[in-house]
Amino acid sequence: MKNPVHISDPLAANRVAGGGIRVHYEDVSEASATMVVHTDIYNMSSRDEKVSVHLSLEDKEGNQKQTSVSEQVVVQGAGYQQVRQVMKIENPSLWSPDSPTLYTLNVKLDQAGKTLDQTSIKAGIRTFRFTAEGFELNGKKLWLRGTNRHQEYPYIGYALSDEAQYRDAWKIKQAGFNFVRLSHYPHSLAFVEACDELGLMAMDAIPGWQFFGDSVFQERSIMDVRNMVRRSRNHPSVILWEASLNESGMTEDFIDRAHGAVHEEFPEGDVYTCGWMDYGYDVFIPARQHGQPPHYWNNYNTGKPILIAEYGDWEYYAQNAGFNQTEFSDLKTEERNSRQLRGFGPVRLAQQALNYQEAHNSNLNGKAAGDANWLMFDYNRGYAPDLEASGISDIFRIPKFAYYFYQSQAGPNLAPDAEFGKPMVFIANYWDTPEWTDVKVYSNGEEVELLLNGQIIARQKPDNDRYSTNLVHPPFTFRVPRFEPGTLKARAYIGDQVVAENTHTTPGKAARLELTWDRSGRDLASGGRDVIFVYATVVDEAGNPVHSDNRPVAFAVEGDAELIGHNPIEAEAGIATILLKTGNTPGSIKITARAVEVQDGILKIE
Repeated sequence: MKNPVHISDPLAANRVAGGGIRVHYEDVSEASATMVVHTDIYNMSSRDEKVSVHLSLEDKEGNQKQTSVSEQVVVQGAGYQQVRQVMKIENPSLWSPDSPTLYTLNVKLDQAGKTLDQTSIKAGIRTFRFTAEGFELNGKKLWLRGTNRHQEYPYIGYALSDEAQYRDAWKIKQAGFNFVRLSHYPHSLAFVEACDELGLMAMDAIPGWQFFGDSVFQERSIMDVRNMVRRSRNHPSVILWEASLNESGMTEDFIDRAHGAVHEEFPEGDVYTCGWMDYGYDVFIPARQHGQPPHYWNNYNTGKPILIAEYGDWEYYAQNAGFNQTEFSDLKTEERNSRQLRGFGPVRLAQQALNYQEAHNSNLNGKAAGDANWLMFDYNRGYAPDLEASGISDIFRIPKFAYYFYQSQAGPNLAPDAEFGKPMVFIANYWDTPEWTDVKVYSNGEEVELLLNGQIIARQKPDNDRYSTNLVHPPFTFRVPRFEPGTLKARAYIGDQVVAENTHTTPGKAARLELTWDRSGRDLASGGRDVIFVYATVVDEAGNPVHSDNRPVAFAVEGDAELIGHNPIEAEAGIATILLKTGNTPGSIKITARAVEVQDGILKIE
């Protein structure tokens, strides 16, 4: 139970620019930075109380970097008092996507040597700004290479474990992104904390899409704006506040109030609002399809910062439809649009990847600060029976070809211990379709060599076609003279050194199931709360995936865990997936997968 005099809660206090701890930074450089800490104190008792606030800033090794003790302040009975303290940090390690350094700020409420309350928050020291010319982080220009994310899982909806939230952030970072837009509702703070830790910049958003209501609705939306800032204001990953009802007919009065509420709640430091309408907000965030081809937003030049918040889906699905989601003209054929399930096959997955490449390359022609594709993971929409399948990974978090296009746009980080942005190469062809011999290879290397059954097809530099003019690392397109079953191997070179390899082999007859589970930077946690994906891949005798196989697979589990999902479930593109939920007792878990005419797969997790 809390002491009657304690640090207030950011939401429960319901105080403008108050409640809990609020941190911002001034005069930030590699030489020094000023950290300003506001501590909001609540006195539930009926008498006045004298207290002081003790601050201690520790680095990641636990070394104390700076301290501050406030003068004694009087907190009136049944009242609030906010204390402002300033600490100067010499030679700070600045937070960035490449180096997401986090400090620990310890806050203690003291009364005559007695601790009344204490808390700790993670702090990332950085400075940033948006201009009409782009985005700068810590004084250096940086392109925001981003994606959109829905936090939904199959079967369990939004009821993800904190570890599962982390794994999603890890996957986004692993895909080569440095920025993520949180889609139209408050995402779990566990995900935002993972963004802090991994170095993903984020756009936070209020709930709202394609609806604008009456005065009561608007008041509640403004309250959503205030609560959004109060819950996320100290997270270094959050660089934009989407105080906007997406694709909704907001009035200018509402926009002014929403924009003003953000700046009232966070009146100092680097604070930028954003919205889909070109009025009122600090940054304009249209979707690509809100503009007109062929230039879309490349000629936008009003002096306001712009970021393309969505692209790659709707303009390929119904280019001239605008916001009409039910009746539209010029619907692209299924083979041409970006809504491609993983099971639709390699040719259509390659088309999806080309769509994203074309749109991203085009976005780079203008002065946008960055772009965010729609989207990272396939998801259930609720208002329609089918999956929205424009994700670069499917709903089970299995990558499609487009995932590797984006991964190739990061790095290469040649450090031996690099976790993200490492040298990579990926062949966007399973080499199991005789009539399809075009081979596109994604890599962040300087050159790629392609071999078929040990014979060199070519070694070449990246493409220089119209889809690649602005890319950091364009793909490599090879023309293989004829289909020959066997092994395609791609080698990525930097200078004369091979830095990455990838192979795809024409599979033989399905022979067995291979089981894996999705760790993505986090071990499986016990305590009855964690969920992970377990994958059963159909492989031939040599272990090559059989991507054309869709046989039903049945899963069974032994140990303190349960399976969630359709069981049995048909494999999609050779992989059957189920969710596993941990029980309360740590120990060994054994998962078995069975299917007709192939050997069982067995997986043990400790």
